[in-house]
Amino acid sequence: MRGPKQQYTPEFRTDAIAMVRRGERTIREVAQALGVNFWTLRGWCHQDAMKPTTSPARTSSKAPEGNESLEEKIRRLEREVAQLKKTNAQLEMDRAILKKAAAFFAKESG
Repeated sequence: MRGPKQQYTPEFRTDAIAMVRRGERTIREVAQALGVNFWTLRGWCHQDAMKPTTSPARTSSKAPEGNESLEEKIRRLEREVAQLKKTNAQLEMDRAILKKAAAFFAKESG
C-alpha cells in the first residue's frame, strides 16, 4: 500500500534531474540524498530525456599546446574559467537543495 503522495516543486525536480545528468552520482545515490523514491526520480529523468531539445554548442576538448599564441591561451583560459564557474554554480545548487531537503525532513520528523 502506498503512503501519501508527496508533491515536489518543478524547481526541485529540475535540480534533482540536473544532479543526475552531471553523472557524478547514480540515480539511486541522488534519490537517497534528496529523500526521493528511486523510481520517482528515474521517471523524472526519463521524461526529461524525452523532451525535444536543441543541441548545445560543443566545446573543444583540444589539449593546450606549448606553442599557442597569447590570444589562444587567453581564450583557452577564459573557457576554463567559465567551465569552473559553471561547475561551482552546480555545486552550490546541490548544496542548497540538500540544505532544503534536510530542513524539510527535520521539520517533518520534529
